[in-house]
Amino acid sequence: MPCQRSFRKNKIPVVMLVVMAVSALTVILLLELTRCYQPDPRKEEKGAAMELMQSAIHAIKTEKLRMGIPIDRLLDPDETGMIGVEYNDLTTTRGSLTSKRISTNPAFAAVVVEMLDQAGVGTGDPVAVSFSGSFPALNIAVLSAVKVLNLQPVIISSAGASMYGANQPEMTWLDMERILAERGIFPYRSLAASLGGITDTQGGLDGTGISTGLRAIRRNGRPLLTEGGVARLDGDIRERMALFDRSFGGQKPAAFVNVGGSLTSLGSGPGVHQLPMGLLMKIPASGHLERGIIFRMAERGVPVVHLLKIRSIAAQYGIPVDPAPWPVVPPGRKATPKRYSMPLAVACLVLLMVILAFLHRADVKSRATGGA
Repeated sequence: MPCQRSFRKNKIPVVMLVVMAVSALTVILLLELTRCYQPDPRKEEKGAAMELMQSAIHAIKTEKLRMGIPIDRLLDPDETGMIGVEYNDLTTTRGSLTSKRISTNPAFAAVVVEMLDQAGVGTGDPVAVSFSGSFPALNIAVLSAVKVLNLQPVIISSAGASMYGANQPEMTWLDMERILAERGIFPYRSLAASLGGITDTQGGLDGTGISTGLRAIRRNGRPLLTEGGVARLDGDIRERMALFDRSFGGQKPAAFVNVGGSLTSLGSGPGVHQLPMGLLMKIPASGHLERGIIFRMAERGVPVVHLLKIRSIAAQYGIPVDPAPWPVVPPGRKATPKRYSMPLAVACLVLLMVILAFLHRADVKSRATGGA
């Protein structure tokens, strides 16, 4: 006779399935209803950094107006003074006006505080910083976070800027940095400065960009970092790394902060344009000879804060895109979203396991009784 197997049609009684489903749904509902914002340990620092950034931006705007530098309300509807012109001989590359406007939101100072905190940077730690003139407001956001966290920055800047950045000849990023130091807002100045992308554009339309950039570096009293652009990229990158190393006495910094798309920061080769934005704790290794400072710092285990594609960073932290006027984002709200109560979650998990064990035991007992 063929072997016959008997199957139990209902392995688990329907009532037990209903009890288990109701229990699970009750637990989920309870956890959702008790989810709340956790206290942000950096809330005070974030608020202070935002206020400091606002004060710094206002100081630059005031100085621009005093110098007779116009603020174009069509380009800069919030009249921040952080938006430059579309194109001139200090302009290095194309740039997004929307991104430049987004970057003026003081919430970015809170974002930088959050990133540095997540990177494990502590009070008094040294940090390496690379600024370009493309995002002066982001430069100010970084300096605001650095001051509030009481860090020790070593800064290398460039005079050039992309479209709508700090590309006004009388008010480059180096001028802004000096003004903010003279006003006592920030005690930081760039250790050295380069022309940036002006070298590759050969001085813009009229060939005056190089001379204009050099004048900006000289009048602000910064040592000039010569550069060869694409033709001498590896040497330029090594020179900047050596400058950082000497400044830190051979020790590695607690973090490297890069603002903008500096060629020496990014370098060239595979992976450059696929770099994520924001805090980068690890970056895939690159063996390319002309890999930038970002990659070389990461090779040493240095966390990187990469501030370039502003729209994506704004979306990540809930910063509004190009409204006018800016609604100020409360610091810490988006950076510390609602969280579940871990003790309650563990208790609910234990409860579900007890219920499951009870139902299993009842089912086994039912089978035994039925088979007797």
